[in-house]
Amino acid sequence: MKPGSTTAWTRLSLGGAKLAVRAAVPLLAMTFPLAVAQDKPVAASPLFVNAVEAALVRTFEQLSRQQIDAALKEMDTLLERNPNFRLGHIIKGDLLMARSGKPVAFGQEEASAAPFKHEARVRLDRYLSAPPPGHVPDALLQVSPQHKHVLLVDTERHRLYVFENENGRPRPVIDFYVSAGKNGDDKEREGDQRTPLGVYHVTSSVPREKLPDFYGSGAYPINYPNAWDKANGRNGSGIWLHGTPSNTYSRPPRASDGCVVLTNDDFLRLGNYVDIGSTPVVLTSKVEWLTPERWTAEKRSFNDALETWRKDWESRDVERYLSHYSERFIADGKGFSEWAEKKRFIAAGKKHIKVDIDVIDSLAFRPTESGAAQMVVTYRQDYRSNNLNNKMMKRQVWSKENGRWKIMFETAA
Repeated sequence: MKPGSTTAWTRLSLGGAKLAVRAAVPLLAMTFPLAVAQDKPVAASPLFVNAVEAALVRTFEQLSRQQIDAALKEMDTLLERNPNFRLGHIIKGDLLMARSGKPVAFGQEEASAAPFKHEARVRLDRYLSAPPPGHVPDALLQVSPQHKHVLLVDTERHRLYVFENENGRPRPVIDFYVSAGKNGDDKEREGDQRTPLGVYHVTSSVPREKLPDFYGSGAYPINYPNAWDKANGRNGSGIWLHGTPSNTYSRPPRASDGCVVLTNDDFLRLGNYVDIGSTPVVLTSKVEWLTPERWTAEKRSFNDALETWRKDWESRDVERYLSHYSERFIADGKGFSEWAEKKRFIAAGKKHIKVDIDVIDSLAFRPTESGAAQMVVTYRQDYRSNNLNNKMMKRQVWSKENGRWKIMFETAA
C-alpha cells in the first residue's frame, strides 16, 4: 500500500511477535528497556511510511526471535540502499558481535553511541506506541478551508505529521522522523540552539541549488519569530524545515541549531503537502491524541468560551468582558492593567456594540515550561458601534487558567 494513502495509519500485526530480552540480543534490552524487559508484545503497528523504519522494525522483530542472520540480511539490504545511514552501521556491528557472543557497541559505556541509541528509540517508538486509529491531535481543533494540509511537529517524539483538511477536521496522511534543536525546544534567543514552539506558516521555498550542501534537498523557512514570540521577547531567525548533507542519511534527534531536519527523501516527499505562504506549521512539545468524541467536545468547549467573550463584549459590561483576559495578558506593549484601563475608557463612550466573528483557524501548541495548551485563534472581526465601524483579521492566544480559557495575547493578523 502506498505511503500517504487514506489508509496510511491502518494498523497491522507484526506476526504476533514479542520483544523479549535474550542473551543473544542484548541490543534490544538496552534500546527498549520498558518494551522488552517485561516480555511486552509489540503493539499493532501502522503501515510503514518509511522504508528505513520498516527495515529497523523488521530487524528488531527478527532479533526478538533470535534470527540474527535474517536481521543481518535486512541491515545489509538497508545499507546497500542507504550507505550513509550511521545508525544502520552501528546496528549491523551489534548484530555481528551478538552472533559471536561479544559485547555490543550500544553498551552504556559508549557515550558516542547515545545519540544513535536515541534515534533508534524514537524511530521504533513510532511503531511500538503509534497514535490510536481514528484519534485526532488536540493541537488541531479547527483548520481554515484555505489550508489543504497542516504540518504538526511533536518535538518530544521527533515526529512531523501531515494532516489533510477534511471540512475542518484533520485526517492523517503521512509522518516523518525529524531532528530538532541540540538544546531542546522553547527557543528564546538567537544562537540558543533550541527549536521554537508555536503556530507558524511556511513563508518560502529555497531550492537545493541555492543552498550549501548542509541543507540537503532544500528548505522551507517559517515565520519565527511571530507576533506572539516578539511580545514575549523572543528573538532569532533562520528557523527552517530542511534536508541533510549529501554524505548523511539522517541526523540524531537532537542535532540541529533549532531547525527541523528531515532526511532528503522525506523532505522531497513533504513538498507534496506544502503551499508556500499558507501551510500552517504547528510546533508543540507534546501531542495529545483524542477520540473523535473528545476532540468534538474540546472544540465545542473552546468555541463556547470564544462566543461568551463575544457576547460579553457586546453587552458593554466592561468588567465581565475583561474577566476573559488573563492577568498575564499583553498587547501593543501593554500589560493587563494598562490595557484594561484603556478599555474602560473606550467603553464609557459606547451606546451600543455589535461584534460578528468568523473563526478561521484554532491551532494549539504546548510550551515545555507550563505544559498547558495555548490556543492560537485567527478570525475575521466585524465590529460596529455608535462611533466606530471596522472589519479586520485578528489573532489571539488563549490558555487555560484553573480550567478556564483566558486570553493571553491579541493583535491584528
